[in-house]
Amino acid sequence: MSTQVMDLQDNENPSTSLLLLIQSDRNRELLADQLSDEFDIQAGADDAFSDPEFDLCLLDPPSLNKYRDRLKETKTAAEPAFLPILLLAGQRSPDDFSEEVWNVVDEVLQRPVAKSELKVRIENLLRRRRLSAELARQKIQSDQRFEALFQSTPDPVVVVTPEGTITEANDAFTETFDIDLNELRERSITELDLSPTEAVERVLLRIADDNSSSTTVEWELDEGTSLVTEVNTDIVTGFGNAAERIGIFRDITDRAERERELKRQNERLEEFADTVAHDLRNPLSIAQGRLKFAQETGDDEHFEEIRSAHDRMEQMIEELLSLAKQGQAVLDPDDLLLEAVVKQAWSHFQTQNATLHVDIDDSYVITADEGRLQELLENLFRNAVEHGGETVDIRVGQLPNTAGFYVEDDGPGIPPGKRTDVVQAGFTESEDGTGFGLSIVKQIAEGHDWQLEITEAEAGGARFEISSIERE
Repeated sequence: MSTQVMDLQDNENPSTSLLLLIQSDRNRELLADQLSDEFDIQAGADDAFSDPEFDLCLLDPPSLNKYRDRLKETKTAAEPAFLPILLLAGQRSPDDFSEEVWNVVDEVLQRPVAKSELKVRIENLLRRRRLSAELARQKIQSDQRFEALFQSTPDPVVVVTPEGTITEANDAFTETFDIDLNELRERSITELDLSPTEAVERVLLRIADDNSSSTTVEWELDEGTSLVTEVNTDIVTGFGNAAERIGIFRDITDRAERERELKRQNERLEEFADTVAHDLRNPLSIAQGRLKFAQETGDDEHFEEIRSAHDRMEQMIEELLSLAKQGQAVLDPDDLLLEAVVKQAWSHFQTQNATLHVDIDDSYVITADEGRLQELLENLFRNAVEHGGETVDIRVGQLPNTAGFYVEDDGPGIPPGKRTDVVQAGFTESEDGTGFGLSIVKQIAEGHDWQLEITEAEAGGARFEISSIERE
């Protein structure tokens, strides 16, 4: 059908069809006789437009006046293929016809006309038609390939107008962001909950016509999780004629998490180096000073102070090494009975007078690294005894309104103004303390993506709440 893209053959092929709209029966028959040896001739006007299958139309002025609107509709329907209309105008000059006529007609030929000239004109118009049909076929094939790639890519892809209105999105986009395509169309890209919105506007709406761009945005998923995507954008003309913006959202959540973990490790390394340089200097200076006095006086008391300084440095080194590793992300946690882990941690903690109360269901399961969870609990137990005394009461229980647990004591508590400081590495107000215990607790919590909050217990002591915990 000529209104669709078709593989047109040479004009000698009888499959090339000419429609003759000539008012005079005699003139129409003569014209048909001249052309029928090379072309298929259609001479009936009544049904010529119901299912048009002609490649060129020859008509006279009366027929043009009668069929002008239908011819214009047929030419428009044939686009992007070119459907030529040749007007046999009698003695009138082509300059005599109005712009309205030229909106329908492609060429005007004065009559009488030699058969050879008529065929040359027809052949030229058909050549243009074949060329346009081939270009249209290539365009359709290119669009089909683009559409196939557009839908088959696993990455979410969206197409927007220069103003930001969404015109297309592939299946991966609608599935990833859980949005129906019908609801998505005609919405602005800035209405989606992408963060930061300014970054999306910058790369999709302010992109220069000759420049691609990229940025990183986050999409909030269910249950507080985020999808981190790298958005690469460019100018395309794959949908429609106007230049549009295409955005490809590549999931880089794992990479972003690795980068965040690397940043945390670098920060811990800097913190580790600063702490080593600062906190080991004092006992080292004591040991060096006492060694000098021992060499000068020979008193045994100096050796005892040296031994004490060395013991303190050993303890600090052990806790610093623990601090360095505990912030690493937990990659392979297990489902654990919290009550059993609490009792196991308490069994490792040597104290005779402190009391532990456990208010946890024996079936309460959390997901964690068992060794690190035990160390977190042991450090909290140790902190309670160091600040609340050897007869301190310690209670461990489930949080009432969220997944998690608490550890509290009846000691002196931690003032609100110091609750941020106490979890910093090296912070201590005790001569015997290293300042690393609660910092290790914080690092273990962060390694599990848990939240750590310090509040006041009912008895006035310190209360440590661990939340955002995954449960079986």
